[in-house]
Amino acid sequence: MTSSINSSPPWEQPESAHPQTGLEVFNTFTKSKVPFVPRKGNCVSWYGCGPTVYDAAHMGHARNYVSFDIIRRIMEDYLGYDLNVVMNITDIDDKIILCARHKHLLSQYRTQVTALTEQTIEDASNALYEFANASFKGLIELRIGRPIGCDDDWKAFALEVDDGNDEVFLASDLKASMNFKAARNAFRALVVARQKVAAGKTSQAEAGVLIDSCEDVLAPWLDRQHGADVTDQRIFRDLAAYWENDFFEDMDALNVRRPHVLTRVSEFVPDIVRFVQRIIDNGYAYEAGGSVYFDVAAFDGKNGHFYAKLEPSSKGNVALVADGEGPLSRRGNEKRSESDFALWKRSKPGEPTWPSPWSAGRPGWHIECSVMASEILGEQIDIHTGGIDLAFPHHTNELAQSEACFESQQWVNYFLHAGHLNVKGLKMSKSLKNYVTIKEALHKYTARQIRTLFLLSQWNAPMYFDSKSMEEAIAVERSLSNFFSNVTALLRDSRLHQQGSDAQRRILAPELDLLKALENSKELVHRALLDSFDTSTAIRAIQDIVARTNAYLQRGRSCIDPQTVEVVALYVSRIMRAFGLVAESPAQAIGWGIQAVSAEGQGTSTDRESLILPVASVLSEFRDAVREIALSGGDKKALLTLCDRIRDKDLPNLGIVIDDHGDGRALVKILDPEEIRRSHERREAEEATRQLEKHKEMQAAEEKRQARIAKSRQAPEDMFRTPEMCKLYSAWDDWGIPTADKAGELLTKSKIKKLTKEYEAQKKLHGKYLESQK
Repeated sequence: MTSSINSSPPWEQPESAHPQTGLEVFNTFTKSKVPFVPRKGNCVSWYGCGPTVYDAAHMGHARNYVSFDIIRRIMEDYLGYDLNVVMNITDIDDKIILCARHKHLLSQYRTQVTALTEQTIEDASNALYEFANASFKGLIELRIGRPIGCDDDWKAFALEVDDGNDEVFLASDLKASMNFKAARNAFRALVVARQKVAAGKTSQAEAGVLIDSCEDVLAPWLDRQHGADVTDQRIFRDLAAYWENDFFEDMDALNVRRPHVLTRVSEFVPDIVRFVQRIIDNGYAYEAGGSVYFDVAAFDGKNGHFYAKLEPSSKGNVALVADGEGPLSRRGNEKRSESDFALWKRSKPGEPTWPSPWSAGRPGWHIECSVMASEILGEQIDIHTGGIDLAFPHHTNELAQSEACFESQQWVNYFLHAGHLNVKGLKMSKSLKNYVTIKEALHKYTARQIRTLFLLSQWNAPMYFDSKSMEEAIAVERSLSNFFSNVTALLRDSRLHQQGSDAQRRILAPELDLLKALENSKELVHRALLDSFDTSTAIRAIQDIVARTNAYLQRGRSCIDPQTVEVVALYVSRIMRAFGLVAESPAQAIGWGIQAVSAEGQGTSTDRESLILPVASVLSEFRDAVREIALSGGDKKALLTLCDRIRDKDLPNLGIVIDDHGDGRALVKILDPEEIRRSHERREAEEATRQLEKHKEMQAAEEKRQARIAKSRQAPEDMFRTPEMCKLYSAWDDWGIPTADKAGELLTKSKIKKLTKEYEAQKKLHGKYLESQK
């Protein structure tokens, strides 16, 4: 039995007669690492909170789902657990409802607006004023003393913000800053729109430009007027379905395994109704105004129940509770306490509805996961995962609901929470619009590089996503990629040259040292993975054995044992697969799975044709060019140019790299063409940067040289008599050295000494100039 912090109850360690792996995990219940013991032998039930599908997935989502995919793979592929992974799709939610209505109403409005008119401008202006008054009410009252009702009011407020100290306030409140930028952009678009109307540019396209620029202020304005009229439930369903497909496209691109069971809230509404009724029957919930609320006070402390076990310090945090209820939640006196939360919401006009004993309504957010997890996995779960921002109130309320329904004390045994992904010190978030979508990230980095970034960090700790952190990940990924390509090429070359040969090489001290280093790395990796999936330590151990193997390979092909190298590479490949760095698709796994070497020659004739034909075409063109040069009496330089082109351009485009070695024999590597392209672009960018820096240095040196030449032309007796110097001095000696300042005061000895020194330096410089002219 282990006690957690503050006033939370003791956590009960599961018991099992089945042999354990020795794995320890960081459990949010205890805020410490505890032994992992599944309830049923080697079988592990796992529920992971899936996405709320209303927009594109961003790198904060990637942090969550890739991190837990790594843990899942370690448990399944390395430790041998038999997992049953369930993940939900939240397709009923306030954010989905608002987003769907906004998109629908904006689309309708665009269709209705056929020209840029005064009415369109007035609509956008009114939307701006309402948006500003809602977003900056207190600040507006403080700065201009009245609500914004015209352009002059907005100008006065914006001027106060720009000229005063409010920029500091906005910088500290990212959401306020985001809203201010949206409002300012809308106002600037309105200024331009009025100019276009005055100039007679009033086409529908011009109106579309204004609408696009004012989307953030127009959407809530239209929703307040017409949101209640949106009654077609397909509008909400279609939006969720679109973003669900988009989400799984991103997950597939990141090589995240699909869950064994996928659930959607819309498919479990009848189950949710029954679950809520059971909580009411047990005395832990009440109906009010057609909605049903969980009674925190009735639950906390009754029958051994404890509320807020995950985050005791957040208990009673009304702001977090309200945020968890959603932007469409009812405001009023329905709830008995501000800490109570909705299990069922009576739908207002413009919201999707399902039947229930209490009202035509929809589920609350928290109840959804409790029901879906319990319906599939039963009344107790081994592992529950999600981002740390869900610990309170979402996961806290999940626990309370489920334990209230089943009258149990530990619905989940192990809560695993992934740390935040931070951008410029702030959590990446859709609501703050400071996010990078997964697709944007994949346009710049490979999936393997992104996964490497997460492997280098502790899964439950905050981490940063920026160019510096990605540079480290790229360097690690590149070193591993080079290792696999070198070993694969070496083993292929070794097999080709040993065919028909009975020669065997005796294992010597270098091989024994390498194998001993491998055993040490294995032990370090194993200990690290059992230590709450410490992948960063495991990666360092892998890097060490890779570095040792690379050093061994420097002995040269005639002095190494390929079989020893293969043993190391097979182990490293096994760990890389357990980390998900080797894609499920063979085409994406090129260069990272050395077992492909022994499988050469297998496959259908269609596979062989698709693989061989592009290479054969390149070789045919090369042969034609060589023949032409030979028949025309061309020189050796032209042949070498052809050889360089096929090595540096033609074959790399097909994923083939020829690595010239000092022994005269080239090593052939098979790599991912996309990785070669990215590497080539990276080298070109680095070279361009070097050339630019070199050009700047040469330009600066030339400017310095020209300035020195220009200075050398001046006679020393004239250097202190220029118009600028005459403003500083009023008297000079016979050599032109100043003796008095502008006011006629004699200069000090030290000042005259300093000026004399400058005079002598100029005299020497001018002398060299005169000598050069002779």
